[in-house]
Amino acid sequence: MRCKIIIEDTNKMMDSKMNIRIQELKKFEEIKVILETNCFYNINAPMNWSENTLWQSEAIFLSDSNGIVSLKNSPSKGGDYTGIRAMGLFESLKAVTIVNKKHISELKNLPLNDVVSFRISVLSNGKLLAKTTFNRFYKKYNINHYDILRDGWQGRLFYDEDKNKKPAIIVLSGSEGGIEKAQNIAMMLSNQGFVTLAISYFGMNNQKSSLDRIPLENLEEALKYLQKLTFVDSAKIGIYGRSKGAEYSLLFLTRYGGIKCAVLNSPSDRVYEGLRRKRNSKHSSWTYCGKEISYKPFKIKEFIINRLIKKSSIDDSGVMDIENVTCPLLLIASTKDEIWDSYSASINIMAKAKSYEKSIVLTTELGHMNTISYMPNPRYKRYKTDKIYDEAVLSWENTLSWFINHLKNI
Repeated sequence: MRCKIIIEDTNKMMDSKMNIRIQELKKFEEIKVILETNCFYNINAPMNWSENTLWQSEAIFLSDSNGIVSLKNSPSKGGDYTGIRAMGLFESLKAVTIVNKKHISELKNLPLNDVVSFRISVLSNGKLLAKTTFNRFYKKYNINHYDILRDGWQGRLFYDEDKNKKPAIIVLSGSEGGIEKAQNIAMMLSNQGFVTLAISYFGMNNQKSSLDRIPLENLEEALKYLQKLTFVDSAKIGIYGRSKGAEYSLLFLTRYGGIKCAVLNSPSDRVYEGLRRKRNSKHSSWTYCGKEISYKPFKIKEFIINRLIKKSSIDDSGVMDIENVTCPLLLIASTKDEIWDSYSASINIMAKAKSYEKSIVLTTELGHMNTISYMPNPRYKRYKTDKIYDEAVLSWENTLSWFINHLKNI
């Protein structure tokens, strides 16, 4: 091999910035750098894409006068991104060979998907100069886990093996159901010194198969479960909800105490109609004390009109009792949310919530699917803009800071 690839990755976590340095090249030599993986659970990918899907990206660089290319300093002059972007190869990964998978409904059979294996190759004029492999991780090596099975909910708990008392976070994902996306968010949060509980509230064995009439009491039970753990500080428990999970979380905050702070990602300010597979359920998404909670029915005509005029209907159907929310609240919303109007919902939440501290992270290019830093996002592949990835980093860094400041630094 004619050049040397150096992986500069301090903590090897998937949400951390790293650098790839290529040295011992010729002066001002043009090279192509290719990043590949087919061992990658991408939280932004469709649910039926296997972690064995082949992802690939490439960029073209010119070495400097010392024969060095450093991705954090060297501009890409072509390929899947241009300019200087340290994590550009990771953010611009594309699924080139999609491998489909079946839904895993038994929690014990669901893999952690906590390790991602990458391959990197360097070529000049089509000739391979060097290649190497490296791993990055969703959770640190000392984070353990176990599964929890209850009548209405199922969970996967992540905790540091030293079992000292720590703050905790409940993690809820969206209308995809199951626990896959929630568990990867929970793992990333656990790296910051939290006990985290990823929850499936429908879609697994012995659960409701659809997002329809889910009891609010499930979250009450999960909160009580955490409060009883000897290695959890029961006075320092937060909640993270994304999309439909944000709706569920906010509704819980309107009726229950015990949550120290919350992050709601792409939230709704109202209860929407439930789903029965891909059709309207004609019922509420949620129940309380065995009764359906008032909801806003889904009307396709209204939905299309709202999308066209980019404005939500003004009616108050299904709006929650947001005035009851008192804990510190971080909202992440987009002016280009393609699912629902999380921006207007967040403005309403900010106006009504009695939280003593509340804030909004507003994105203007990235839409509804906003998760972890440095992840490729096939949902928005038509937009080749750095701002999408900058906003993902901003949102995630604010999420981490919010929980650290309100659960640890107090």
